[in-house]
Amino acid sequence: MSVSVIRQRLIGALLCLSLLALLAGTVPVTVALLSPAGTIARVLDSMAPQMLGLGLILAVVAALLGAQRAGATLAVLTLAFAGWFGLQHAQRSLPLASDMQPAARVLFFNVLGDNTANAGRIVAAARLSDADIVIFAESEAFRPALAALREDYPYRIPCERHCGLAVLSRFPLAPTDAGQGPLAWGGRLASVTVTPQDAPPFALVAAHKLKPWFAGQVAAEDASLRERINAIAGPLLVVGDFNAAPWSAPTRALIDATGLRAPRLPVPTWPVAAGRFGVPIDNVFVRGGARLTHLQPFGDDLGSNHRGLLAEVAIGG
Repeated sequence: MSVSVIRQRLIGALLCLSLLALLAGTVPVTVALLSPAGTIARVLDSMAPQMLGLGLILAVVAALLGAQRAGATLAVLTLAFAGWFGLQHAQRSLPLASDMQPAARVLFFNVLGDNTANAGRIVAAARLSDADIVIFAESEAFRPALAALREDYPYRIPCERHCGLAVLSRFPLAPTDAGQGPLAWGGRLASVTVTPQDAPPFALVAAHKLKPWFAGQVAAEDASLRERINAIAGPLLVVGDFNAAPWSAPTRALIDATGLRAPRLPVPTWPVAAGRFGVPIDNVFVRGGARLTHLQPFGDDLGSNHRGLLAEVAIGG
């Protein structure tokens, strides 16, 4: 086989892969979960930036190898869709309000249910973070280690059994709705009012959502989350493991239904090994005068398959 033939086949493969990456980065967000392709769409729509980036690279390589017209066409199409994608995200997000005075420092970390070998290191890292509020997901097996944080965080949501979330605070906590209680979803959803020392109270909702392709279960969960969020007035911070990026179909629907806003530049949290090139499936949102002033990853080396989030929130007047 001649070099020319190999080159043409390589170009053809690159163009096909570029087109597939373009489709993977744009089509899934329009596909309903209960459609035949719904499950794969929910897997892919959180990876739209990675798919579009891959498609652009492949198109450029194909153009450099000789397919100038086809490669350039795919590159322009990919850039156009990336621009549309960026505009959609910009409309649902806010930049950091770095000029505002933070009222609280909040840590969220999915510790991973069987990660008990690193419990001591996680507790030490949480203490060093100087967070005012610490939220651990998948924390049931990890709870005995939390006794070491009792002096630092005297306020806690009481949990009798099977509570996946642990919420610890330096500031007083109270249920956002005394009739509902602070916990729901078998301990995977918590909603409380936080009263900082030198700032107005704000509501905090912490959630560990099901994976978005669990058809038959996520619809009811999404509806209850929207209802609980929309029942809250005033400054609100929502944080948790959403198993989906802010630009995914389910999270966009949540944002549109509640008026929440994501950070303009979310922190990639999964998988840990991907670092800054990962997917931001752990998220923090604000509404009602609450603004993020700082956001960074936490706990890359603490044995979880997630990075955590360390956020500072300000409460506007």
